[in-house]
Amino acid sequence: MLFNKVTGPVASEDMALWESLKRGNELAFSSLFKKFVNPLYNYGMHFFPDQDLAKDCIQELFTSIWQKKDSLSEVVFVKAYLFRSYRNLLFARISERKKDLHPDFWDEEMLEPESSKEAEWIEEEEAIQTSRLVQHAVRELTRRQREVVVLRFYNGMESRQIAEVMGISVEAVHNLVSKAICLLREKLRS
Repeated sequence: MLFNKVTGPVASEDMALWESLKRGNELAFSSLFKKFVNPLYNYGMHFFPDQDLAKDCIQELFTSIWQKKDSLSEVVFVKAYLFRSYRNLLFARISERKKDLHPDFWDEEMLEPESSKEAEWIEEEEAIQTSRLVQHAVRELTRRQREVVVLRFYNGMESRQIAEVMGISVEAVHNLVSKAICLLREKLRS
């Protein structure tokens, strides 16, 4: 496993795949696609519940990356780069559709939790109830607070990666996370 003191082992592997993709390696391209297709899809579905749009934007993103592989720039955080590119593409497509959308489309319900296994029904039922409470509380956050929570806790990104994805400062990320956590605690207590 590759390791870089600054970026860590996963980011180093992603960087190696990125560099290989830039040289036209189809296996590296396929590996990056397989690694990030589900996290990108889930990220998109948290903000706009249109499966076709989410899938189309992922397809468009990776098609564009492959077509421009010879001119791709150096990337330190491939995950953040892909999430930011996907975010920009998704929000551009949403803006194109905006005239047809209900004004508060950001408040659509997130995906429901998966159903429980029969053998662990009681335990899973409690977990589902807790999950619903958390999802309800997350839906009441502002769009930006919700986005930072999804990136941090659902996708495991660090503050500097989130800052890169959202186009804000690391300090702003810390503020959004802090406020979101405080609001979530407050809502879950009541």
